[in-house]
Amino acid sequence: MTQNTAAKWRPFGAEIRRLRVEHGFSQSRLGKRLGVTGGMVGHIERATRVANRPQVDKMDELFATEGELVRFWKDTLREGAVPEHFRDALALEHKARHIREYQSVLIPGIVQTADYARTLIRARHPHSDTEQIEGLVRARTSRLEDIRRRGTFLWLVVDENVLSRPIGSPEILADQLKWITFLIESGTIRLQALPLTDNPGLCAPFRLASLDARRSVLYLENALGGQIVDEQEQISQAYTLFGAMQAEALSTQATLELIRRIEKERPST
Repeated sequence: MTQNTAAKWRPFGAEIRRLRVEHGFSQSRLGKRLGVTGGMVGHIERATRVANRPQVDKMDELFATEGELVRFWKDTLREGAVPEHFRDALALEHKARHIREYQSVLIPGIVQTADYARTLIRARHPHSDTEQIEGLVRARTSRLEDIRRRGTFLWLVVDENVLSRPIGSPEILADQLKWITFLIESGTIRLQALPLTDNPGLCAPFRLASLDARRSVLYLENALGGQIVDEQEQISQAYTLFGAMQAEALSTQATLELIRRIEKERPST
């Protein structure tokens, strides 16, 4: 297995190990249930081997993950082009019950249209070919459907200038705003625009993922990728900051009205 392939499967392997330990299985015992050796289970957990679909189906049944493990496996197959630094964040996203995200520069990736995402990805990867670009676009835009299927609560706060910042062309931004409007009106997301005056944010983007009633994880974005933080004090500070942003931001309805004003003021082509 190549180094890139192994890196791609590490989050999945780590999840297998977590589930195995949580359910009291040794590698040998799990291997017997899968029809392989305990050593092979170790290879899967270390991402030096990849589980096949029948093995994943069996583990999904054993660990009672109700299809979630199968979806994780499928997503890992198609997310081979995703940069390594973001794979752990995606693994957390798969397990999140609630996601709260603040963005100061761009529409959050999880709700970007294909054209909006493609414009950003091409700018960031100027030497990638069309197939690589389209792989990244599919990986980014497919995340929302998985979240909708799982019923994950998604609450986004963005600086208000994000909604009017031209990306690619006026038409691309217009389509993006229409998509955002649909997602809000359909109840898929909650989104609030944060005015630039008295803004408690004005910081780098971050995401809070609540995995269960007792555990949350913080993902901090930066120019070169991102960092996962599980230190409770920092997570608590991030929740406090996000709450302050929610309080100062426009309501979801007022944000919709702002989007409509932006669309109305856009020069006709």
